[in-house]
Amino acid sequence: MNRKQVLLVLGGAAAAGAGWTLFRPASGISMNLWTCLSRRMGGVGTVSSGAVNRQIPQEEFVSTCARFQKEAMSFTDMPAVVTGLWKSEGFATTFGKYRLPDNTLDDPRIPRESLGIIHVGYGAACTEFTQFDPAKLTEIADTKCHKDYKLLMLEGVGSILRIYEPGMFKKMCGMMGLIPADAPDGPDRSGFFKSFMSAFPEETQRMITHGYGRLVAFSRMSVFDAIGEAKALPADRVPAAVQGVAFAFAMMNSPDMARVLEASGDMDPDVRGPFQTGLTYGMVFCDWFRPGFLAAWKSQGRREGQMIAHAARESEASFARGHLLPFRLENPVSA
Repeated sequence: MNRKQVLLVLGGAAAAGAGWTLFRPASGISMNLWTCLSRRMGGVGTVSSGAVNRQIPQEEFVSTCARFQKEAMSFTDMPAVVTGLWKSEGFATTFGKYRLPDNTLDDPRIPRESLGIIHVGYGAACTEFTQFDPAKLTEIADTKCHKDYKLLMLEGVGSILRIYEPGMFKKMCGMMGLIPADAPDGPDRSGFFKSFMSAFPEETQRMITHGYGRLVAFSRMSVFDAIGEAKALPADRVPAAVQGVAFAFAMMNSPDMARVLEASGDMDPDVRGPFQTGLTYGMVFCDWFRPGFLAAWKSQGRREGQMIAHAARESEASFARGHLLPFRLENPVSA
């Protein structure tokens, strides 16, 4: 598909449902329509650029992950770091779809900086590979993933739940070639996938909900509509879904991240905490992939500076611990 067709597809998918609400009192969060469209297209294209759509020998996987991470080390601006993350995610998606017997993410040669993002992409692909089989997904998490990152692999399950959910977005993903055009529907959505979710422990359910929220952000043109959809979920799922929306929003709108951080305190109180936690984790995630990213950040606004300082403390704890927490902060942002 050409650029114009992709934009129309993304716009049509995001418009499906309750409609667009691009501007709200938290005006620093709002993005104009063209920006919303082009950044979604850019995100999809960058992830796809990392995919190779063939089996990947283990040696090649290790070396390519190292190359993407090394390329990111040449930059400190957030868009460039996000590009490296997305390319790594796409490559890991291929790794999960076209499997070789000795393929594993539990390989000490893989740069630790890459482990977070590659587990997310791998989990999305494994969900399709296993056709949403909880037992097989759990087995893969236990046998093919790094022990500190298997929950991030299972977070990727939620993204595929959203993509395979019956409706306009699924049709549009088929038109774009992201999934087979005749792909069957995913699990029964009743009670927010209650039957499917019940096969997993509660913390895994939180992770899956976060992944679902990430794709809600991609499938709705306005962050306010995405949050509105997240708030319509069962009450115990709302914080994780909102956090997922915020994490994806940060990655998509990295060129405006300073403005987004500064304006995030103007979000409605009932979602402000998880939304700011999602933004903060996004900054920690970038700093893990590109160490020194946060140290190079030059804050200009008061709230922005406070959030960057919070992210820096969380990042220092991650490096001291030796791994990222699974889409969680030691000290979540409170409303």
